[in-house]
Amino acid sequence: MNWLKKNSYIAVFVTFTVFVISVLVITDENIEQYEEIIITHGDTLWSLANQYRGKMSTEQWIGFVKKTNYLPNEKLVSGQQLLVPVEKRSIAAYQMKEDSHSREVANRH
Repeated sequence: MNWLKKNSYIAVFVTFTVFVISVLVITDENIEQYEEIIITHGDTLWSLANQYRGKMSTEQWIGFVKKTNYLPNEKLVSGQQLLVPVEKRSIAAYQMKEDSHSREVANRH
């Protein structure tokens, strides 16, 4: 107990550090990522939900997209831009997707 009184600043610093790390870990899980997509012929909110919804239910995802993009109904038009929530990806997963896309483009040409 005597050590704690003499070194109270260390105890405060450690407590503060643990608190900050805990907050960052907890809030990081709740951060959603968004992607702007361009609608192509044949896209529907349901097909897009299956592709982008992650852990959200289809109904939740569609409701969110309609509200965020001010859609009065489910009708989509080719060329229309939508902001959609996507499942959070790690940097490594995103890099793998980008590399895969680059290889596809290179193979086409």
